[in-house]
Amino acid sequence: MHLLEVLNPVAQQRGLMNSSKINDRPESLDGRTIGLIWSGTHGGDVALKRAGEMLQERFKNVQVNFYTGGNYPAPPPIVKQAGEECDVVIGATAD
Repeated sequence: MHLLEVLNPVAQQRGLMNSSKINDRPESLDGRTIGLIWSGTHGGDVALKRAGEMLQERFKNVQVNFYTGGNYPAPPPIVKQAGEECDVVIGATAD
């Protein structure tokens, strides 16, 4: 009897290797600090800034911090900084 080993030629996706658990959502964004991380791709800054404006219109006392990652994915130090300074972080790439 012969043994046949089948291999998958597709590489594992980087996002799956670096993924982490998502934190629980807060009950409200009132009084929270929202971090917006932009990777530098075309249009992402426009989408994030508008999202920040809409959050400030909808919730009370929301502060928005904007971070520029410079490339995709955002550099870990930028993500870490946003996570330490903000209650909630939103990232966008938009092309």
